[in-house]
Amino acid sequence: MEQRLFDDFKKPASTAWQNQIIKELKGKPIEELNWEIAGAEGKPFYTQEDLPSPLPQLQIPNHQSEAFGIRNWVNYQVIEVSSEKEANEKALLALNSGATGILFQLKTVPNFDLLLKDILIHYCHVSFKIEQEAQSLVSAYEAYVKAKGIDEKEVRGFLRSHEESFLSKLPNFRFFISEEKNDNVNLGLAVLLAKTIDLVDASTTTIEEVQAWFKRIQFNLNVGESYFLEITRHRALRILVGQLANSYGFELALNDIQIASSSGQWNEPTKDEYNYLLRATTEAMTAIIGGTNAVIIQPFHHLFPKNPAQGERIARNISTILKDESYLDKTLDPSAGSYYIESLTAQLVEKTWATLQQIEAKGGLKNLSENDINALAL
Repeated sequence: MEQRLFDDFKKPASTAWQNQIIKELKGKPIEELNWEIAGAEGKPFYTQEDLPSPLPQLQIPNHQSEAFGIRNWVNYQVIEVSSEKEANEKALLALNSGATGILFQLKTVPNFDLLLKDILIHYCHVSFKIEQEAQSLVSAYEAYVKAKGIDEKEVRGFLRSHEESFLSKLPNFRFFISEEKNDNVNLGLAVLLAKTIDLVDASTTTIEEVQAWFKRIQFNLNVGESYFLEITRHRALRILVGQLANSYGFELALNDIQIASSSGQWNEPTKDEYNYLLRATTEAMTAIIGGTNAVIIQPFHHLFPKNPAQGERIARNISTILKDESYLDKTLDPSAGSYYIESLTAQLVEKTWATLQQIEAKGGLKNLSENDINALAL
C-alpha cells in the first residue's frame, strides 16, 4: 500500500501566510514588501490562487528526443569572418566540439565554397550577420545550396541585417528581428511586436503571405541579469506572438514560433571580469528554462587576448554543461506551474498587449519618436 507522507500536514491558506508575515513585520504594512523591477510588479509571496486559468502550453517535445533530448536548443558559436579559410576551420572545430549552429559575422558576401567546405549544413544551423549586401548574400547562399544538391527544406538558420526585410527561397531559413534595449520589460516586448507588425504589414497583401512571414521570423531577446524576469520574458513572448497571429486571423503552432537569446558583449565595467562567465551561464539558464530555441553566447575574447580560442571554447561549452551536467534538456518546461512565474508571465502578457494597443492606436511604431515610445512606459 502506498504511504502518502504529506497527508498529515494541512495545506496552509494564503491568509495564513499573510497573517504570519504581518505578525513578523510588527506593525509595518505588508504592502512595503511589494516590489517593482523594470515595469514588472510583484508581491512578497504567491500561492496556487495566483495561477492564471487556464495555464498556457508553451513547449512541445522535440521530435528527435532520443537523439537530442526532450528539450533541444541550438548552441550557436559566433565566428567573425576575416578569412573564409580560417573561419571554416573554426566552424568545423566548433561543430565537432559541441556547437550545433554557427553564426558567421560578415562584412561582405563570402566565397561559400571556402567558408562552408566540409560543413554538413543539413545537420546543423548556419546563420549570417551582415550589415550590407544582405540580398546578394542570400542569393549566393541559395545558389550554393542548389549547386551542392542539398534539400532546401534541410537548410536551417537565419539572416541578421539592418537592410530591408525579405524572405529567402529556403523555406526554413528565417529573418532575424531583435528587440531594442529598454529598461521597461513590457515596453521592450511591445516594441518588438510593433516592429513585427510594421514589417509584416509592409511586406504582405494576403493572409497567406502573413502566415508565411510569421513562420519565417526568428525573434531575438537580449538576455539581461534579472533571473526570474528573463524566464518570464521568454514565456510571455511566445504567448504574445501567438496572440498577435490570432489578431491576424490564424493560429500559429508552437514550433513555428522561434526565439533566439543573445548574451551581451562583455564590455561593461566590472571588478572581476570572470564574473562574465557566471553571468553568461545564468543568462543561458534563464533563456533555456524560459523556452528559447537558440542560445547565442558572445565569445570572451577580451578575457583571453592571447588565446582567443579559449574564449570561444568557454562560450560554446556553456550550453554543453547545461545539457550534460544540469540536464536542462531532460525537462520540457521546468517553470510550468510555478505560482510566481506563471503569475508574472500573465502580468507581462497583459501589460505588454495593452502597451502594444497604445502603439497601434497612434499609427504604429513607424509614426512614433523615441520620446513618444518612452512616454508609454510612464
